[in-house]
Amino acid sequence: MKKVILSAMLAIAGLASFSAQAVTVSFNSTNTNVAGGDQSGKTSPYLDAANVAKGTVFVETFDHPAAGSAVTSQGCGIDTPSNLVSITGGSYGTRKGTVAGAAAAPSGDSTCFAYGPAIGGALPDTVTLDYTGLINSLGGKTLNYLGLYYGSIDTYNDLMFYDANGDLIQTITGQSLIDLFNGTSGDQTSSASNIYVNLLFTDAEAFTSFKFTTRAIAFEMDNVAVGYNVSAIPEPGSIGLLGLGLAALGVNRRRSKAKKA
Repeated sequence: MKKVILSAMLAIAGLASFSAQAVTVSFNSTNTNVAGGDQSGKTSPYLDAANVAKGTVFVETFDHPAAGSAVTSQGCGIDTPSNLVSITGGSYGTRKGTVAGAAAAPSGDSTCFAYGPAIGGALPDTVTLDYTGLINSLGGKTLNYLGLYYGSIDTYNDLMFYDANGDLIQTITGQSLIDLFNGTSGDQTSSASNIYVNLLFTDAEAFTSFKFTTRAIAFEMDNVAVGYNVSAIPEPGSIGLLGLGLAALGVNRRRSKAKKA
């Protein structure tokens, strides 16, 4: 923990010359290894151990496939109805347990998780999760929060966020999170490389969709939570970095050419 805190302090020190950016990153989580929990170990701090969607936060656990969705032999699938989230591009799978050369379950996770590419899928792999349907059902509110149990983070894993116009808001690289938490790329057991990552955006930078991309095997995640009007909730021992600088975390903030024009 001392190394983690030191890393955070150094990152903050490196931000002094940069203006505030769009995202706040923290690594706090709720422990699901309790009676009634899904035993995956970590979920959003905005949810309880039973992973119940509440307030302005919604969760995808891959454990209870929605009606009409594809279901694996292990009973895994997409919880969220397709009219609320559209998943396109590339390939992905859902499963329990590690399969060599294809996917590693996030540390301690004995429940269903998602991974990309799907077994036999092409690389690089980029999958888009578009929440326009959910946003429309909420009266047009945009999303300012994403949380996910990010398993064995690799340097070749990235998250990209887009606004309603399809313009890129930010890219958060796997390398930046590994560096911040003193993790090791691809480590399947360390808590420094299997982290519940919380990303809070400003209202001006709220997103409607995000992509996960990987250039090698694989990208693994579980307990994916999204929300609107979410406010930061400080917790003892958590690490929160307000106003991330471009240099400090390697977060690339870009706009489309049309946006710049």
